[in-house]
Amino acid sequence: MKNLNTYLLLFVIVAACLSCSDDDNSIETPVITGGMVSILDSYANFNGENQSFYATNKSTDGKRPFNALTTDWTFETWVKVEEGTNLTEEPLTSSIIMEQRYVFSLYATPANESKPEADVEEDVIDYNQPDGIGTKLIKVKADYELKYSKLANNSTDVELESMSTYDNENIVLSYGKWVHIAITRSSSDNTARFFVNGLLVNSSTDDVWISKFSVSAVNWSGTYRGGYYGFSKCGLRNVRVSNASRYSENFTPDLSIDFEEDDETLFLLNLIEEEMIDPLDNTPEMNVKGTYPYSVSLRQNNWASESQMIYK
Repeated sequence: MKNLNTYLLLFVIVAACLSCSDDDNSIETPVITGGMVSILDSYANFNGENQSFYATNKSTDGKRPFNALTTDWTFETWVKVEEGTNLTEEPLTSSIIMEQRYVFSLYATPANESKPEADVEEDVIDYNQPDGIGTKLIKVKADYELKYSKLANNSTDVELESMSTYDNENIVLSYGKWVHIAITRSSSDNTARFFVNGLLVNSSTDDVWISKFSVSAVNWSGTYRGGYYGFSKCGLRNVRVSNASRYSENFTPDLSIDFEEDDETLFLLNLIEEEMIDPLDNTPEMNVKGTYPYSVSLRQNNWASESQMIYK
């Protein structure tokens, strides 16, 4: 498997200028003016209409896998929200990134149009750099926000408390850009936290964030509440659920590094097409790393890769 940050120059346009003088012949340094780079070699892509996946929480020997996550946990993933996804203030008509019914919902909402533009680095060809890739700053406005809500542990699914990027001017989210999302809770300081791209969005010590037992599955790119709703038009890569709080302060996530299984891993899918298995009933599935006892069906998605044309 190739490193996600391994740049593959599929083609380059090289302008070489030969200059001659009366004294000697010399060749100027070639200038790379264009090229294609590979961003991701494989990720799960969802159409925003009828595609999602879930991890069941059904009983195994009298136990439910996700019921261990009450006071200490981390849910995290990389997501790329695409233009055209539904954006509303209600999860069932918006774009859900991940949700466990009666426990929590994390979904996209309309952008804060008054939020200032942000400087974002964009890749450019630069022959002066060791790998031929440099960066430039561009101005972007927010396309959407992310909201994390604690749901009531009953049939109403009322949002009891929530945290959002709406008022955070340091977080400007754009369509087509990969974003790392992490929600955590630690019993050591009784604090629930919401991180986006490694930045702390908000935190709370309210006991409402302690999770209650739920029979419901954990869903990604949509949810199930008596029917399927909230489909998200997005890409997903690196989904992990842990039985500990992995982050307590700002950190730097790295899309080029796949998550590794460790003693705190309950559920891990890096969502790489080559890791699919083909069981006897020909239903495409993926083996889950961690202590989670089941495989996961991924029939409702497309596989994609991502490359980008960049110019000097």
